[in-house]
Amino acid sequence: MGINFYSINCGKLDRRWIPNTIRGLPQTFKSVFQSFKLIKKIKPDVIISFGGYVSVPIIIGGFFKKIPSITHEQTLTNSLTTKINSLFVNIVALSFNNQKQKNSLPKHKIVVTGNLLRQELFNPKKSKIGDQIAKIKTKIIFITAGNQGSHVINLIIEQLLPELKNYFIIHQTGKNDFDKFNKLSKKYPNYRVFDYIEANDIGHIFNKSELIISRSGANTSQEIVALNKKSILIPLKISQQNEQFLNATWVKEKIPEFTEIIEEKNLNNISLLGVIKKLISLKVKNNITKETNNPKLLRLIHEII
Repeated sequence: MGINFYSINCGKLDRRWIPNTIRGLPQTFKSVFQSFKLIKKIKPDVIISFGGYVSVPIIIGGFFKKIPSITHEQTLTNSLTTKINSLFVNIVALSFNNQKQKNSLPKHKIVVTGNLLRQELFNPKKSKIGDQIAKIKTKIIFITAGNQGSHVINLIIEQLLPELKNYFIIHQTGKNDFDKFNKLSKKYPNYRVFDYIEANDIGHIFNKSELIISRSGANTSQEIVALNKKSILIPLKISQQNEQFLNATWVKEKIPEFTEIIEEKNLNNISLLGVIKKLISLKVKNNITKETNNPKLLRLIHEII
């Protein structure tokens, strides 16, 4: 895309395993000096952080260089990175108007912007996959679990494929399981497999799908709500601060009739098939208004510059 990329070797503050934090401390201190050098080289007008721990030394460096900065928290819980960055940035942007989240941050810095959503969701670009999807006459079920996929969900879908012959299945497996499921797709003409789905194709798939089966990461959860989609959400049980379950609960509050949450401990082929049949049978009202892409955070960036 013609964007310069610079890497910083930063140690992680691991609250679950202190020895990892101790081992990473030398690298953490070194990353601060790397950040000062990088800021001096780039001379940025503004610094924007989206929560990764590698942003901390850059935000701190920008603070001492008097460069305006924004940190954006995408989830319903504040990461340790956001809490640290909030002490040094000018603005803390939040995806959710969550009072509990606000209480642990500097009040005078908080702006609720919502999340940045992919423009392809609202304006799907012409693509080969899009043309193919447009020709599908049966109801489409889209199964995804983020870029890496989910081995747990994949195995359940493998058991269910014979039961889903009346639907067209689009399954994003992740790289690890792709070869196995790609071979499996030869047996089922209604089954299409991807290891990763490009941005140009995601809008076609999301919009045409009758039902989305997914983990409940922050981005996917907000995209489901933005497009008012039926969904079965299976939160990752080991997510930080149980954030995926909170995301799923938020979707359920927004679209109660068309959202079902299955905790991983209750996930099996019988429970999933039952919920699929239930949601597929529901009719969506035609008068539901879809949201559009969200420019609030972009406006905030322009304002602070």
